[in-house]
This record gives sequence, C-alpha cells and structure tokens, in this order.
Amino acid sequence: METGLLLAIAILLPGLSAVLCYIMRRDTVRKFIVAISAVILFGVAIELARLLIAGGGRIAVSLEDMHIDLNWAIKGIDMLLLCYIAYLGIRLKKHIILVLSALQAIPFLLFEVFHVFGPVKEPHFAFVIDYLSLVMILLVCIIGPVITLFAIGYMKEHEHHLALKTSRQPRFFLVLFIFLAAMNAMVMTDNLSWMYLFWEITTLCSFLLISHDGNEQAVNNASRALWINSLGGLAFICAIVLIYKAKGTLSIEEISQSRNAGEAFIGMFPIGLGLLCFAGFTKSAQFPFQSWLLGAMVAPTPVSALLHSSTMVKAGVYLVVRMAPAYSGTVLANVVAMVGGFTFLAASAIAISQRNGKRVLAYSTIANLGLIICCAGMGSYAAIGAAVMLMIFHAVSKGLLFLCIGTIENGIGSRDIEDMQGLMKKMPFTTVITVIGMISMLLPPFGVLITKWLAIESSVNSPLVLLAIILGSAFTVVFWSKWIGIILTMSYKPKYIVERLSLWVRGSLVILISAVLAASILIVPMFNGLIKPYLTTLSISGGPELEGRGLGVIMHSADASIIGGFASILFFAVVFVLMVTIPYFLRKTKAESVKPPYLCGENMNNDIRGLEFISPGDKVEEVVVHNYYMAGFFGEKNLTLWTNLVASAIIIIMFGVVIK
Repeated sequence: METGLLLAIAILLPGLSAVLCYIMRRDTVRKFIVAISAVILFGVAIELARLLIAGGGRIAVSLEDMHIDLNWAIKGIDMLLLCYIAYLGIRLKKHIILVLSALQAIPFLLFEVFHVFGPVKEPHFAFVIDYLSLVMILLVCIIGPVITLFAIGYMKEHEHHLALKTSRQPRFFLVLFIFLAAMNAMVMTDNLSWMYLFWEITTLCSFLLISHDGNEQAVNNASRALWINSLGGLAFICAIVLIYKAKGTLSIEEISQSRNAGEAFIGMFPIGLGLLCFAGFTKSAQFPFQSWLLGAMVAPTPVSALLHSSTMVKAGVYLVVRMAPAYSGTVLANVVAMVGGFTFLAASAIAISQRNGKRVLAYSTIANLGLIICCAGMGSYAAIGAAVMLMIFHAVSKGLLFLCIGTIENGIGSRDIEDMQGLMKKMPFTTVITVIGMISMLLPPFGVLITKWLAIESSVNSPLVLLAIILGSAFTVVFWSKWIGIILTMSYKPKYIVERLSLWVRGSLVILISAVLAASILIVPMFNGLIKPYLTTLSISGGPELEGRGLGVIMHSADASIIGGFASILFFAVVFVLMVTIPYFLRKTKAESVKPPYLCGENMNNDIRGLEFISPGDKVEEVVVHNYYMAGFFGEKNLTLWTNLVASAIIIIMFGVVIK
C-alpha cells in the first residue's frame, strides 16, 4: 500500500497542483502551492528510490488486486484527447493535424473499443518500476519542480516585458504540472496502451506551452510541434496493434524482454518495434523532425528547459532505450544507431553557425538525444550504460543552461551570443554558473565527456557510426568553446555591476548547479547504485563491461583487464584548485599593472566591455569583435535540406529492412 500511495502521489499531486494553481489566482498562494509541490515531489522520488533498492530493483503495482478498473476510463480520456486535438486542427486551419488525429482514432477504435482483432488482454500489473524508470522519475521529480520554482520568478519578469494587462500564469502553471503528471505516469506504467495516452498528453501540453505567449510565431511553431508529434502518435498506435498481434501482450516489460527469452525476430514484431522507434524519433526531435524543437524556442524559458531536459524529449529516448533489448543485435538496431549518430553529427555541425543562444542549446539538445539513441541502437553493455548516464548528465546540465540563458536574456534583453561580451562584469553570478554548465557539457571530469568516450569505444566495429560520433564530438568543442570565450571576455575596468535576482531564480540555479557537480562527483555510487543493476537485468553478453571502481568508471574486458576509464574525483580536485587559485591571483592584480588596449582614441571610462573609444571627431565609436560562425559552410540554409534528406533515407531504409 505504501508503494501504491507513492505512485498515486507522483501522478495525482502534480494534477492537483495544476488545478489549484489555475483556481487560486493570487501570486502568494501560487508560490506556496508550487513550493510545497516541489518539496513533496523531491521526497516522493527519494522514497521511491529507497523502496526500489530495498525491493530488489522492481516495484509492481496491480490495480486488479485493489479492485480498481481504469481501462475504460483510460480509453475514454484517450478518445476525448484525440477529439480535442482534431478540434485544434480545425480551429487553427491545420488540416494535417485533423487528418492525423482521425488516422489515430481509426486503429484505436478498432483495437481498443470494437475489438476487431480479438479481445484485448490487459497486463496484470498496471505499473512496473525498475531502475530505468527510476532514473526518469528522479529527473522528472527533481528537475521538473526546480523549473517550476524558477518559473515563479521568471514569468513575472517575462509578462512585464510583454506588457500583459492580465496575467496568464494560472494557465501556464496548470499545463506545466499536468506535463509532470503525464511524464511520471508514462515512465511508470507497464501497459503500452496507457503509455500511449500519457504520450499524447505530453504532445498536447507541449502545444499549449509553446503557444503560451499567443503571438503568430508562437502559434505557428506550436502547430508544427503538434502535427509532427501527432505523426509519431500515429506510428505509436499502429505499433501497439502490430506488437499485440505478434506477442499477445501489452506489457512493456514482457515486450522489451521477449528477445531475452530466445524468441525469433520475425513477422509483425520488428515492424511494430520500428514504428515505436519512429515515434521516439519524432518526440526526441531526431533529424528530419528537428524543426518542432527548434520552433519551441519562442516559448518562455521554463518551457524550453522542461521540453529539452527532463520531460518531452526524454520521453522519446526513454522509449527507444526501453525497447533496445527487444531489437538488440538486429539490422533494425544498426539502423537506429545510424539515425542517432547522424543526428548527433548534423545537429552539432549546424550549431556552430548559430548566434542565438537558445538555438545553440536546442541543436546541442538534439545532438545529445541523437547520441543517446545511437548508443541504444549499438546495444552493447557499455553503450546502454552510456545512454542511461547521458540521459542523467544531459538533463541536469541542459536544464541548468536553459535557465541560465533565460536569466541572461532578462538581464541584457538579448539572446545573441555576441551581446554577451562583458557579461562577467554585468551578471557575475549567472556568468560563473553558466560557464560551469557549459564546461560540464565539454570537458572532463564531467559525465557528458565520459559518455562520449564510452560511445566511441562501443562503436569501434561500426565505422560510419564511429566517424559520426568523432566528428560530432569535435564540432561540440567548437561551438561551446566560442560561447565560453565570449562570455568570459571582460574589459580592463575593475568595476562590477551588482546582479539582482529573485530568490526563486537564484535558488533554482544553485540547486541545478549543485546537481551538475554532484552527478559527476558521485558518478561511482550513481553508476553502481542505479545503472549497473539495470544493465545486469538485460542479459547483455559480449564486448567490454563497465564498473564503478575507486575514484571513477572503468571499462574492462572479459578477463578483467582494464581498457580505460576516468578517475572523476581526482579531476575535480584539480579543477577545484584552479577555481580557487585563479580568482585569488586575479584579485591580487593591481589596477596600475593593467594596461588598457589602444583603440585608435581615448578609452571610455564607463565602458565595462572595454570596446568603446572616442574618435578624433569626439564621437563615441565601438570596436567590432565577434566570433567566426562559418555560416557559409555550417549554416542552416546550406545543411538543413540535405541532412533532412539523408535522415529520411535512413529511416526509409529502417522500414525496408524490417518489412520482409
């Protein structure tokens, strides 16, 4: 009963909070509701982790044993949801949304309601939680609430800039919390049909959040997100029908482990798995479906952080990783690895040409999601381990970075990277946290680099995938390094501006930067406690294995000889020493020892960027200093069409190899 209560709280509490935030219009009451909800969700995640570990790595809850039958309620909500999405298609005059909703309704009604393919046997356990589910629950119940806390401080400033007469925050927090409830339910359920419902709820919520500001651009981008994800929903419902006909079960646990039982990979089953992977590609914005996630950048920053870190896009990679054991070692797996590897390469390349900070983060998100899917496709012990670890490291780092860029945008009124010169003098607190967040995506000892190393090691037998990962990793160095260099560019002026942030914004940034550091410092207990137990349930044989030992994660062969590894804590000791000593010596620098640059005239005294001077005509001039973006080669206009064509061809090949 304790477990069932925790599951109910994880799903129903965000729903209750959503309703209360919508009903209670006073800011103080809403702040209280959000803060209390965040604390409770933190506690639920920690308690579920304790119960799962104590219970041997599996929690199963049967509603039948409690004499609760929700199947018809789920089907009814599903049908209402499809009808509402169809209504949105009519209202927005987007016929593709209407058509896709109707196409989803047909197999749904035939299979779930009229039982044309025979009676449907529902899984005995409505909810099954294992270590992979727990990883997602921790991300949703920790990062998600932190983003809602940040939104309290951010949305007030955001609406001030929009000059709104009536606040839309009640609606905003309503959808935000429904999103969290749907995500928790989606990763907990063992019923593939139920998962489809929660999958579609996140699709609708993403539309409502992206279109929140109500301007034409926001509505158009939200509509694109809706129809692309509805395309994935159509693939999902078709996959349910095919997989049930092939396996006679809707249990996600049984489906994912069917290959471990020695069953052949023939018939409709591989087609169904291919459709599930396709649905995962759309949700996680893999090429050629990346445009919806890029368009989501028009939404308020908390929406971007939520979609890109712990929820929407993670649902897609979660599905692909969850089903990885079912297609491991097949031709389908090889093509899935190619889709992910190519997306990682293409998104990293295009990110080099971007000046808009949010678009850089968006392309980086797409790239890292591609790497997770690539690892799932490779399917080895080390690759799956890298996929799950990257889900964690990417969620905390990217969630932090989106909140940082939103804070910077509110502070300087721009997302342009070039406008961030001298940011260290204007917003020193935010700048330091932003730089650490970027470094966590780029350099040791942070976990993202470790996962890239594991991905490269796992792909040595797949030359094309290996080349994509190596080139993509090199491109990430370019765009992160350029951005870090701009942010840390400071004038010779000793003056700093006191940065004023609300408690909600400052507290959220502190929590997430602490999570970024903790995830990498504690990588050994995290790996041994969360990831290794999951890997042991997959019965993966062959290839190098991973082990958290001593001060880091090491890779060893079957004879226990060490192949490689990272001693994270030692790296952190070096980084910590540098972080302490460098500012100390900088503060010791005397003002008279710093010589200002000559800018063809007298330097301006009040210029904190050090880029302004007085020309001979007594006119204030500004020195133009900027990065190279190589748009002529890496620009979106040059690469998007061709990368989309190649990605589409790979996906067509994927279905070609599974349809026999």
